[in-house]
Amino acid sequence: MNSSIPEAFGGPLGGAPSEKANPLLAGLNEPQRAAVCLPPEHALILAGAGSGKTRVLTTRIAWLLQTRQVSPQGVLAVTFTNKAAREMLTRLSAMVPFNVRNLWVGTFHGLCHRLLRTHWRAARLPETFQILDTGDQQAAIKRLIKAMGVDEERFPARDMMYAINALK
Repeated sequence: MNSSIPEAFGGPLGGAPSEKANPLLAGLNEPQRAAVCLPPEHALILAGAGSGKTRVLTTRIAWLLQTRQVSPQGVLAVTFTNKAAREMLTRLSAMVPFNVRNLWVGTFHGLCHRLLRTHWRAARLPETFQILDTGDQQAAIKRLIKAMGVDEERFPARDMMYAINALK
């Protein structure tokens, strides 16, 4: 652990962070506290429903940031749902003294979209690229079919969409 963590970040000057004295760790049970205070590397947290996984993960991120074991640019937290991502960011914003908006916390799709927006040139995409959901894809194909005078009965937009996706 970093031996120069100031008291304001949970440890005495010149010493390791004091886990017991840090308000972030208050209210955690022993397994939760142990998970939060793991060394600053990747961690797999396995636990059942309602056991406090989101609390542990958000507290771990705040702990690593607060004790300066990682920088905000060194955080990547991936969730499966937008609701979980929003919840994590809401909880983190209450735990750390800076804007969490720039942290890399989100869903697989959301984070990949953000990466593509940031690195559109390297991905060889136009700066104004769009990602279309299924409904948008089908609507665009319908417009093309109509504009090109293609028989919509013979070539339904839905079938064309499936054919295009199969070729990707």
